[in-house]
This record gives sequence, structure tokens and C-alpha cells, in this order.
Amino acid sequence: MAKTSGKTSSNPRGRRPAAGSAKRNASSPLSDIAGGLRDLVTENFSNRRIPTLVGLVLLAFFGFACLSLITFLFSGGSDQSLILASGEGEATAELAREAKNIFGLPGARIADYLFNQLFGWGIVFALSYLAFLFAHLIWRPRIAPYRYVTNFLINGFLLLWTSVAAAGLQSLFPSDSFLRWGGLRGEELFNYIYKGIGIAGLIGVLAFTLLIFAVTCSSRVLSAIQNPKVPKVPHVSVPRPEMGGFFSRLFSRKKQNEEPQSEEDGYSQAEDAWRDEPPMPTDDEDMDVQEEDPTPYVVHTPTTATTSHTAEAAPSATSFSRTTNSEPSDAPEMIVEEAPKDDLVEDGDRTAPEPLAPGIQLALYRKPTIDLLRDYEQGGTGIDMEEIEYNKQKIIDTLASFKMNVTPCKATVGPTVTLYEVIPESGIKVSRIKTMEDDIAMSLKSEGVRIIAPMPGLGTIGIEVPNSTPQTVSMRSILASRKYREQQEKMELPIGIGKTITNEPFIFNLTKMPHLLIAGATGQGKSVGLNALITSLLYSKRPEELKFVMVDPKMLEFSIYEEIERHFLAKLPDAERAIITDMTKVVATLNSLCIEMDNRYRLLQTAGRAVRNIREYNEQVRSGALKRIDGHEILPYIVLIVDEFADLMMTVGKEVEQPIARLAQKARAAGIHMVIATQRPSTDVITGLIKANFPARIAFKVFSMVDSRTVLDSPGANQLIGRGDMLFYQGKDMIRVQCAFMDTPETEAIVEYIAQQESTGSAYELPEYIPEGEENGAKGFNPNEKDSLFDEVARMVVQTQVGSTSNIQRKFNIGYNRAGRLMDQLEGAGIVGVQEGSKPREVYIKDQATLEQLLQKLS
Repeated sequence: MAKTSGKTSSNPRGRRPAAGSAKRNASSPLSDIAGGLRDLVTENFSNRRIPTLVGLVLLAFFGFACLSLITFLFSGGSDQSLILASGEGEATAELAREAKNIFGLPGARIADYLFNQLFGWGIVFALSYLAFLFAHLIWRPRIAPYRYVTNFLINGFLLLWTSVAAAGLQSLFPSDSFLRWGGLRGEELFNYIYKGIGIAGLIGVLAFTLLIFAVTCSSRVLSAIQNPKVPKVPHVSVPRPEMGGFFSRLFSRKKQNEEPQSEEDGYSQAEDAWRDEPPMPTDDEDMDVQEEDPTPYVVHTPTTATTSHTAEAAPSATSFSRTTNSEPSDAPEMIVEEAPKDDLVEDGDRTAPEPLAPGIQLALYRKPTIDLLRDYEQGGTGIDMEEIEYNKQKIIDTLASFKMNVTPCKATVGPTVTLYEVIPESGIKVSRIKTMEDDIAMSLKSEGVRIIAPMPGLGTIGIEVPNSTPQTVSMRSILASRKYREQQEKMELPIGIGKTITNEPFIFNLTKMPHLLIAGATGQGKSVGLNALITSLLYSKRPEELKFVMVDPKMLEFSIYEEIERHFLAKLPDAERAIITDMTKVVATLNSLCIEMDNRYRLLQTAGRAVRNIREYNEQVRSGALKRIDGHEILPYIVLIVDEFADLMMTVGKEVEQPIARLAQKARAAGIHMVIATQRPSTDVITGLIKANFPARIAFKVFSMVDSRTVLDSPGANQLIGRGDMLFYQGKDMIRVQCAFMDTPETEAIVEYIAQQESTGSAYELPEYIPEGEENGAKGFNPNEKDSLFDEVARMVVQTQVGSTSNIQRKFNIGYNRAGRLMDQLEGAGIVGVQEGSKPREVYIKDQATLEQLLQKLS
């Protein structure tokens, strides 16, 4: 019994787990199906399949409803009989007729239901919300959820408002049309409101709700209500004067009208209107009132960038204002300012001996005089007020025709361009006025109109219009100006290249640029600008302080400067001519400049920590801190000028780009600067690597906006007028400058004057450049080219067993270039080995006897 009971008691315990597992096995397929459905729904929502499907369904319904409504509206009610017959269930002949709706009878029923049975013309906003839904479900799913609610409320309000208003209009103007303007629901709502408050109340409700809607949705309406614009009353000043001030002005005008010499009668009506006012106040009060008068009928405020330094130049800036005292005008007056006259400095002391700074070698050298330059200025022309008034009115009318009202405030007359400054009314975008350049140019029948929107540092918009009779800016007026003479002592390389729109000499420091890119089409003044740049440097620097490296692919532009080769030009040791016209030699010259740059940096490094650039190095030499006996001497600035860079790129190609990029990146502190000019400012000529290292750019007129963007990173150069009109850009605002004109006889006179002066005897020699393929080859020794110091240098090198160029330079007090040539001759003779980095060369000859035998063989 015990065993049996044990078996019977253990069997149920063994069967219960089996039963539970069976239940779980039976329910697992259902859970798997539910999990799969859940995963499927989650996946479809994650990849936006379900929202896209819903959006496509809404899009299909939207297209069906729109096409049905359009054909329903233009069917003329011909489908109404079919709709009514089908609704009554009568099998009449009408049902056999084909419906005009594009979707047949179902389309006509849907359109009739949407328009006549619902909200009439208000259904447009329901379809608008439907379009918003499917567009955002398909293409813009990540929009904030509140946007759906906001759009629903806006379209819902417009739907109800339009439906009620349309139903009201149809009740006022009944017709036999098959259309219900407000729909059945709109008519019910209209009748409900009309019975309660009448037609006046209905109009008030519609107007008030529309105002509330506009204030809620539009910031412009809100600001218009908060700050309403009160129309200006004619002849009333905006700042309100003190009590009695207005009457005082009236009686002061009456007193002026009673004087016999006055011809003004514009205030006679004001006298009669205010004849019973109190008497005129005292003179002191009248003066106070006149100071408080905010209406400037004539304003004399000359605005010039520089202040005159002499008493004679003080009244040079004059201002004019076209005002009439006979009739008060509502239009604000425009101040017309003439640019100040030139403040020139006499040049009588140029022939006197100049105080020489320490380190100057050419004591008898004299800089060119101003008398060598011509004066092309046409004086006495003055301001043509008729032209200014005509241009001002044309600008106002042209902008007003496009609903852009502006107020002219000032006109500045320059040598070739007049700058008109206008103030736009509130609410007008500046970008709209910026696009009106071509329209204003067509209205003025002029070219070269440029709009500066806004003016830097001012709350105005500038419109530059060329003058009908432009003035020629002479180089004499630039170099003889007081500003140039003052900046000549402060700047290392001062360049005066022209005049700004305010007739002020435009002068910049080339060392601060530090490199200059010039671009312009043929015949627009680019070559004249290069000559003006060179002349400005020739007038400011001595031969010991400045050297030019000129590359002239045209072979004619710089040939005139060959006569000053011994004064201001630099060349390679084996070059026949200093002006480089052979493009195959340009690469060697540029690499030679790179070697010169590296040599200068080594020289600056040996000078000590106090020297970081060439200016500080030359100051140390002049002060005596660095002595010539140690190999230190004044280093001249080197300016590389390339006239036609596009031809250089086509001839040599990428071989030029690398040395130019090296010089542009590193040569500033070494005193080497570049001026590159080109006629074709395309991206294959001005590459990104070159453009990134030339922050200062000058653009003469170009013929396309693409070229202007290549040079200046913005349009503007394509809107210039040519003949020296240019834009100067240095990473900030663009400055419009009229380039100074220089004729060939002036350049010839300057070159002839310099050629007659004391010189250094030869051109400045650049380091010799050896191409990479020839650098490791054996250098030959030519006895005919042996230096006079060769034997002494060879004995010193063998004695000290140190083959160093800088050691030769210090021991024999010679320049680095000559010491380098001596070292090359020693290598060619087999006395020293090849160069191994910065280490001294290995000396092959160990005793003086062997050296003497070798010297006898070489001689």
C-alpha cells in the first residue's frame, strides 16, 4: 500500500509540469505572431513606410477632389440635373446623358458635396490643409507636431470666415447660379448670426475676427497697430519747439519779408494767418530758436578724410545745397559736397644734400624731383549742379517705380565718379536696392553704376555714378601731396597709386599687404597702374634700399627701365639682361629668390633674438649693433613684378606655382614682396594656392562677373568704367580708386634722371640656382672665372680644415653671394667636398704643400 500510494502520489507531480509546458507550447505561436506584427509595425514606422502610404492616399484624394471641383465649377450646372435625378432614384432620360465632369457622375457628386453641401469657397482652405498634410508626411516628416495643429487652426478659421462671408455676399446679391458661395453649412452659420445681431453686427464680427487673426499671425500688423504711422503735416517740424518758438519764427520771417532788399514772399500767407499773435521776442531768444530749428535749408558740412595742414587749404572743401527760400518744400534737401583740392608740398629742396643714414653707400645719389612729372589736372571746372540734380531725380524716380522710396541726403563729387547717398524708407530691404544697378544705369544712360549697400559705418546706401566729364588724375598730384610726404617716412614701401572718390590720395604700404595681385582686361589701365606703382617706389627709396626683379613676357612694358639696371634692378649672376623676357629663365629666377629668402633667414638668425624681420635687421645695422666686419650689411627690399602671369602659366605651368607659393608664404619677413598682374583672371591662372596667399588685390575693369568673383570674391569689377577705374580689396571693404595716369615721356624722364646718378656699379646679384638634376654632379673648374680671392680662401680653408661659406664671409668681409661662388669653385677644384645639409664641407687636402701643387696646376 505504501508503494502504491507512493506511486500514485508521485504521478501527479510528474504530470503537472508536462501539462504546463504543453500550455506554453500551445501559446507560443500566438506570441510569435504578435511579436512579428509588432516588429513589422515598428519597422514600417521607423523607415516611414506607413506615413508615406497615408500621404500618398491623401495626395490621391487631393488630386481627385481638385480636378472634380475645377470641372464642376466650369460645367455651368449641366451636371446638377444628373445629381438630382440619381438622388431621387428615378430612371429618367437624364441618367442616360454623360456627365461633363472629368470623373463622370461620381466626380460631380463629390464636387457638389464638397462645394454646395459643405463650405462653398471655404473648401479651398480645407484642400490647402490636405496638401500641407500629404506634403509633410511624404517629404518633411520631422516637422514639429504643433505645426500640424497651428496649420489646422489657421485653415479652419479661414474656411469658416470665408464661408460665412461668401454666404452673406450671396444673400446681398442674389443670383440664379447653381453654386452656393458659402455652402450649406456656411449659409446655416450665416443665418444663425444674422438672426441674432443683424447685418451690421455680422459685418462687425467678420471685421473684428479678421483683425484678431491678422494680429495673431502677422508681426507686421502687430507693429503697425502698436506704432501707427501718423501722416506728416506740411511745414511742421518733427521735434516740437518750446512754447512760443513757432510764433517767434513766424514773426522773424515777417520781419525779413518787410526788409526792402529781400525778395522772399513765400511766408505772406503765414503772416496773415497769425497776425494776432504776441510780438516778436528779443534777439537772444530769436537766436536760441534758430539754433533749435531742425529744418536745415542750407547745410555746410564738408566731409573729408584728411584735415588740411595749412591755412590756405582749410576752405578747400566746399558744399552746396539747392534750396529755395520762396516756397517751403516737403522734400528733404541734399547736401552736395565737392572733394577738397590737392594739398601739395613744394619740392624746392630735393636738389639739396640729403641727411644720410648710417650704412648708406651712395652719398651723391638724389631722388627724382616732382618737376619730371606733368600735371594733367583740369582745374576750374567746379560742380555741375544741373547734372547732379538730374542724376538725383532719375535715381529717385527709378527706385520709386519699383515701389522703393528713398530720401537723398548727400552727394560727394570726385574726380571721375559722384557718390550719391540715399536713405531708404522703413520696410524696404537693402538687398532689393542692391539689385537695381542695371535699372539705374539704363535710366541714367550711363555705365559703371555701382551700389554700395549699406555704406560702411553709415546708415545710408551709396550709389556711384560716373561723371559726364571725368578728370584725369596725374601722378604728380599724388607724389607731391602732403599725405604722401608724411607717409613716406612712416611706411617701408609706400605706394601712391591714385585718388579715392573724395579726391584723397590713396596710399598703402606694400610690406603690410604683403603681396599684391592685379587683374584687368586689356586697355583698362593695368600697365599704367604698374608704372605708377614702380614710380612711387622710385620716388621714395634709394638704390641701397630697394631692388626690382621684373618679368616682362610682352618684352616691351618694362624695357624702359633697363637704364637703371645698376641702380634698382636685380638679376642672376649669368644673366645678360636684368629684365626677364625669356620665360624659360623665370623658374630659375624664382628659385633663386627662394634661395635668397633662405639665406636672409639664416642671416637674421645669426643676428640675435632682437631681429625678427628685415626692418629690425637694417635698424640694427644702421645703429652699429651689427657690424659689417662680421658680414652684416643693409639688406634691400626686393619687389618681384610679373606683368602677364597668364602667359607665364601657359608657358611654364606648375613649375612656377611652387616657388611663388613659397615666396608668398614666407618671404614677407625677409623683405621680398611680389606684384603679379594678369589680363585673364580665370581659375586656371589664379589658382587657389596663389589666391590664398595674396590677400591684397586690385581689379581694373573686367568683362564678366565670373572674372570679378575670381579676383575680388564678389562682383563689382565688371561694373567699372575703365580708363584707370579700379577697386582695391584687402579682405575688408572694397575701395574705389581712380588710378593716376603716367605717360611714356614722364617715365623716360625719371629713368634718365636716375641713370645719371651715382650707382653701385652693377645690378644686385641673386644667388645662383642649380637644378636638382645637376646638384649632385661634379662641378667643373674654369680658370678664367677664378675669383681673385681664390688662392687666399683655399689656403685659409686648408689651414683651418673648415669648409663653411659663412666662415669665408666673415674672414674676408665679403657678401654671401661671393662667398658662395668661392665655395663652389673650391668644390670644382677638388679642395672641398659636396654640401651635406648645414654641416661644414669636408676638406680633401690636408696640408699646404699639396695645396700649393694644386694651385700651380690650376693657374
